[in-house]
Amino acid sequence: MGELEKKIRELAEQNQEKVIQWRRHFHRCPELSFEEFDTSDYIARQLQDMGYEVKRNIGGTGVFADLKTGRPGRAIAFRADMDALPILEETGLDFESEKAGLMHGCGHDGHMAVLLGTAQLLQSLAGDLCGTVRFIFQPGEEANGGARCVINDGALKNPDIEGIFGLHMMPDLPCGTIGIREGHLSATDDEFVIHIHGKSAHSSEPEVGVNAIVAASHVVTALDSVLSNNVGPFQVATFSICQIQGGEAINVIPDSVEMKGMIRCVEKSDKMQIRRRMEAIVEHTAKAFGGSGEIEFIPGFPSVNNDSALTRLTVEAAERVLEHEDDVYHIERPHLGSEDFAYYQEEVSGAMFMLGCAQETGETGSLHSPILNINEDALLYGVRIFAEIAMSMCGRYGCY
Repeated sequence: MGELEKKIRELAEQNQEKVIQWRRHFHRCPELSFEEFDTSDYIARQLQDMGYEVKRNIGGTGVFADLKTGRPGRAIAFRADMDALPILEETGLDFESEKAGLMHGCGHDGHMAVLLGTAQLLQSLAGDLCGTVRFIFQPGEEANGGARCVINDGALKNPDIEGIFGLHMMPDLPCGTIGIREGHLSATDDEFVIHIHGKSAHSSEPEVGVNAIVAASHVVTALDSVLSNNVGPFQVATFSICQIQGGEAINVIPDSVEMKGMIRCVEKSDKMQIRRRMEAIVEHTAKAFGGSGEIEFIPGFPSVNNDSALTRLTVEAAERVLEHEDDVYHIERPHLGSEDFAYYQEEVSGAMFMLGCAQETGETGSLHSPILNINEDALLYGVRIFAEIAMSMCGRYGCY
């Protein structure tokens, strides 16, 4: 271990309890997407106490601060998301959510704590850095739009950011490990809403009506063929109808049905093919039963697509931090969850990794569950890996 690596480890360990305190504060005080007013105020105060000049109201409630070394070099950024979920917490923790029905059930409390810890650590190492390191605290990741709002407000400009890094808590991985994948790490997703129109009639006279439920049931059956017939067997995609609503009385043939669901896949070309087939099936199947149908798509996030060079750099940084070389898990297949970190990667090169946070004993829970309880020892690993990445990209003396 080199001298700078030792310094990073020592500083991270010195600040560990503070990072845990930050995480617990955020966990107690969750706020929904684009309502992170108290959260952003708190983050801004912490950054100002460290000596940073803070920019507020970025993309709504977003916050960012720059570590300006005054020396020429690269400009890089690290990002954490701030929003919580509408979940009633069931962990029973001493620092359980104080807001009934709201919870940091996706680990964003840990993301923010790690990034604050990184900002504090790198401030202490400013003399060993060159260029600019930006710390972005982003609203609205869960609401499909926060990253885009932040980008539109100039979070990747002045100076132009050359590379951006993020992490995501992953309770499926042991604490002290990371998961990463070059190329596609997550899915692109779309919501869809299908409307089937029939003709209402009394159930005693079905021949004068068009039963929208019957037409809709055949649409559902036909849509089951989309993946098997239109997506290659080696591609990664899912299609799910998750809601159906229609009819108000047991003796009245309904004239409309609404169905909602999700498409998830890795390649945008697959998504467009699925859309075209769904449109054709909905229209022609409904028509065959005497009704009509249309489908609306609500675009979701693009796929997280990790840059090759920055992925390798992240792996090397993690290997300097983690105890064993095989603590870096190279993920074979993309995860079909979605992450709006992908919007940054449409603008600049970037890399995201999954930070293992499983409890050694007891239940950790899963992402978006009411019992999620991350292993707080993972926060230290996150801070150290981010700091090692910063040194790799902006180290003043070429130590890496």
